[in-house]
Amino acid sequence: MAEGILGLGSSGSLELNDELIEKLKTAETTAYVDPIDDSIEKKEAELTASEKIADKIAELLTVVEGFDLYTSDTNVFDQVTASTTGTSASFDATDTSNLNPGTIVVNVTQLATKDVYQSSLISDPTSYIGAGKLTITVGEDSYTFDTTDEMTYEDLVTNLNYTSALDASLEKVSDNSYRLVIKSSESGLENAVTISQTDIDLGFGADESHIQTSQNFIGTIDGISYNMSSNKITMNNGLIITAVDEGKSSISISNDDSYITEQISKMATVYNELVDLVSSSTTADDDGNVLISDSSAIKSILSDIKNMFFDSYGLEDEENIFVYGISFDTSGYMQIDASELAEAVTNNYDDLKELFVGYAEKEGIGTKLSTYLDDLDSSSGTLTTFLNKVQSSIDDLNDNKEEEETRIDTKYQQLSEQFAAYTVIITQMENAFQSLKILMDSNNNDN
Repeated sequence: MAEGILGLGSSGSLELNDELIEKLKTAETTAYVDPIDDSIEKKEAELTASEKIADKIAELLTVVEGFDLYTSDTNVFDQVTASTTGTSASFDATDTSNLNPGTIVVNVTQLATKDVYQSSLISDPTSYIGAGKLTITVGEDSYTFDTTDEMTYEDLVTNLNYTSALDASLEKVSDNSYRLVIKSSESGLENAVTISQTDIDLGFGADESHIQTSQNFIGTIDGISYNMSSNKITMNNGLIITAVDEGKSSISISNDDSYITEQISKMATVYNELVDLVSSSTTADDDGNVLISDSSAIKSILSDIKNMFFDSYGLEDEENIFVYGISFDTSGYMQIDASELAEAVTNNYDDLKELFVGYAEKEGIGTKLSTYLDDLDSSSGTLTTFLNKVQSSIDDLNDNKEEEETRIDTKYQQLSEQFAAYTVIITQMENAFQSLKILMDSNNNDN
């Protein structure tokens, strides 16, 4: 088929126009959209690097909180180790912050026990008891239980256990018999139990029914005499002593020096990892590219942390880390002399605690640094503000990209429609010229 007198009409020209439009569109996309994509890629890499730094700061905070005066958990310097001797008592503590090094000796003379009663033998626990009344006194409180002709032993046990001061059960004592057992819920003389029966006889009146008599714990702790209703004694310092047998036991408590050195070393390790991340993210590579373009905020955070390590502490500003085997090399990495630090923990325990933990009126490194690091990711903190700024830049770039893509798509869609319209008009014109040409050629032939 002919391409037309003007060379612009016919379907062939449509294909040519689509190809031309696509080339123009690709060129404009390369010029306007691709640079935005490059900027987004760089900003996303910056955000990733910044988030890694934020994660490392959070990790450092976790370690530092162990040295915080106000920590809700046990402070590093409050960690203790304990060794025990004897089997008459067990030892526990929910909070070791008040435990002082030393040995505590427990001598158990008598264990606290509960009152325990047993009924006469019962062949069938589902049988009926009969109408009557059971009165049980626990300490100074009395409880009355009415029985009926339609009440079983199982029903009675259920009713008894509604009273928190009592512990009742049906115990199978042989292949064919049971006993109703009634105990005080708590041990000691103040929880002594007496039982009386009216119009019924369950066997609680017999001497053999009272199978265990309540008594108090009697013993000494570090020579101090105790006469308590419970075998579990909570000392003022938080130590929980539970007597389990008659005899003598002891617990020796000492500061956990190895844990202190371990946590200080861990602090140095995490700090050095943070230095690595900041350095690699803010230093230009061989091509001059930097992961974090605006690094002033990140560098200032690292500088603030380092300054806290360099600062003086103690009530008289007499304490600093450099006299306890901690130093910094020329690259800014923290170094630990393990033997010197271990010696300081052993011989200068209180001074080291003053340095790292401090007091309310003069906070130590850990307390001060913990507050600082915790504030960084608050809603208005330096780190939060920085991360939000990077994310906002990415969002703006994505919006710009979308606007440019929409503009280019719209432009070339309109151009394509215009080319299609022009093609129709030109094709019509060419068809008209073709008809005219035929007439002209016919007239020439006639002549």
